[in-house]
Amino acid sequence: MRKLLLLCVLLIGACLHCMAQNYTEVVYLKNGSIIRGIIIEQVPNSSLKIQTADGSIFAYSMDEVVKITKEVGASRNKYERFGEKKSLKGYKGFVETGYIFDLSDCNANRFELSTTHGYQFNNYLFVGGGAGINFYTDADLYSVPLFASFRANFMNKKITPFADIKSGYTVGDVEGAFVTVGFGVRFALAKKMALNLKLEYAYQEYDYEYYYSSSSYYYDNESINGIGVKLGFEF
Repeated sequence: MRKLLLLCVLLIGACLHCMAQNYTEVVYLKNGSIIRGIIIEQVPNSSLKIQTADGSIFAYSMDEVVKITKEVGASRNKYERFGEKKSLKGYKGFVETGYIFDLSDCNANRFELSTTHGYQFNNYLFVGGGAGINFYTDADLYSVPLFASFRANFMNKKITPFADIKSGYTVGDVEGAFVTVGFGVRFALAKKMALNLKLEYAYQEYDYEYYYSSSSYYYDNESINGIGVKLGFEF
């Protein structure tokens, strides 16, 4: 009888253990993010901490939380396969490169390389700044752009369209204010990394000195317009 009772206890314990392993806790946030893992600390009506499958720990105020649920492991795997994105909030960096084709007959075709760093406020809005280098392939010139950057993801999905705007000033052989507007697609990778592909329009003011002779010159400027394709990596 004791052996039978012990066996029943062991079977019940094993079942409970399996059930615990097959369920995961899901935290739905007001910014649209969905976090799956194990809640390791919770202060009623105040805050919680949740640990995800990769070991990351996220802390949230209960004011940010819409609801907390549980789901079975099979459902979790299905969602992760087609997946909602994890929270992107925090530091964010970008590196991108591409080629701009001149539309203004100024021989301003150029290869561009830049890096941007800033803060991702949620899964949609990013604000930051950056710098880069532009090589003008037809004129053997270069410039260094310094800029502010604003970016918006349109959906909270692994593949989402986005738009970005950069505005600033270039120094070097080509000096002047500039602005770019880009529209593209973001392809999410592991954790907070992603690949970006976009079409970009660029407007550049080119301020220069025009010389009549060695002692006679005046200042003038040109407007340079271009369109190109950029490939980027975010982390």
